[in-house]
Amino acid sequence: MIISVFGASGRSGRAFIAAASAAGHALRLHYRSAPEDEAPPLSTVVVGALTDPTAVREVLRGADAVIVLFGPRPKARHVFAAKSTKAIIDGMQSQGQTRLICLTGAMIGDSAGNLSIPMRTLEFAIRRIGDDEQAEDRTAQERVVRGSKMRWTLVKPPRLTESSEVTRVRAATDLSVGLRSRMSRATLAAFLLQEVLDPHYVQQAVYVEGT
Repeated sequence: MIISVFGASGRSGRAFIAAASAAGHALRLHYRSAPEDEAPPLSTVVVGALTDPTAVREVLRGADAVIVLFGPRPKARHVFAAKSTKAIIDGMQSQGQTRLICLTGAMIGDSAGNLSIPMRTLEFAIRRIGDDEQAEDRTAQERVVRGSKMRWTLVKPPRLTESSEVTRVRAATDLSVGLRSRMSRATLAAFLLQEVLDPHYVQQAVYVEGT
């Protein structure tokens, strides 16, 4: 398959690139600035702003599926997730593409009933002491995806670890998420790739955790 990857420079992006490349898939990778590392085989690197329609269309060109993995870095002040996701969806529509997977998080978006009471308390505390603008932007990002005509999937993991171990995954639209819920980025990458290859959660938001 040919997979377009937005957010290639992030930790989840790098994990997904490693998993997809190892499986022999061709990747079209978006970077906002030139990457320092050499691109893996069968990869095309596109450097440009997410606000540049030409760069976005070039990343999308010929792709069977599109995966959005970007998000704000710690202490980031620039809000971009919702607007950039909308630009990607517009580019997909112009090229007749429909399959979109967007990574958000268990505590992103309108609060779900499957979050445990301690998780709800933590979510409330984070929003109180954190950056409300960033939280609102990620919620708006999910609404942009849900409101599109894409064959979309929102993937909502709990706390991510840097372990290279790939474990089994629990996944469900109503999965209970608690303070001990977690998964490695390598496990997340494997799940994302599986959802690209064999979609199970089209037009659904799926919560995931490692076992």
